[in-house]
Amino acid sequence: METTLPSLDARVRPFEDRSERPTKLMAFAELTIAGSFVIKGIRVLKRSEPGDDEPFVVFPAERGKGQAQDRWFDVAHPVTAEARAAACALVLERYRESREAVASAKS
Repeated sequence: METTLPSLDARVRPFEDRSERPTKLMAFAELTIAGSFVIKGIRVLKRSEPGDDEPFVVFPAERGKGQAQDRWFDVAHPVTAEARAAACALVLERYRESREAVASAKS
């Protein structure tokens, strides 16, 4: 059975840390699904591994409570690998576009 993904749109806001502290956070994003449902709190992060500059997407999660307080649980996320790949690709594309827009505005 072939599934068809709903239309996706993403808005990305680059994060500018003015505190001089090291951070992996590069941007915040929101994903609109089929023009009628939005997921906010998506983050674009940079990897910890040296030499790997490719950012990645993290969907919203919250810290567990009680004995599970050392674990994080997804709040909203794609269900299938195909949907995750499409959502992450779109968010990263919009992230790159936003960085180019900021760079061209500065020059």
